[in-house]
Amino acid sequence: MKEKIMKLFDEKKHLLNYEEIDDLHREFLEIYNSVDSLDINSYIQKLISLLEHSKVHFKIEEDLMDKYNYPAKREHKDEHQKVLAEMEYFIKSSNSLFGKKMLKAYFKEKLGDWFDLHLISMDSDLTAYLKKEINELSRRENQTRVNAEYIY
Repeated sequence: MKEKIMKLFDEKKHLLNYEEIDDLHREFLEIYNSVDSLDINSYIQKLISLLEHSKVHFKIEEDLMDKYNYPAKREHKDEHQKVLAEMEYFIKSSNSLFGKKMLKAYFKEKLGDWFDLHLISMDSDLTAYLKKEINELSRRENQTRVNAEYIY
């Protein structure tokens, strides 16, 4: 019987009200939760899938950071690089039984908690900043439009 590790998308904790990023977080958890916890090779395959997902996921976030000149982008990008390096390390080390056990422990004990902490600290700050910047740009565009209409 397939046992599952469940880290559900918790609307109160995980929802950032930024659709593109919320969708990426849901996808991360879908992959994470699809592991068969009774099959050590499933952990390897799911971590490989999470690595590939995270590369795309982080690129999208980092492009937004650059586009809107997010002030904490260096720290945020460094955190992305750190977790990608960890994933790559455990995947590369998984050719031995000990390495597989370490990967499984990383997956179960650290990765899910990292996701929560990263989301509620760094990603929540990023999305709050993005929403503020986008609202400000929209306000300025509307003001420019009103001013242009007034002139003509």
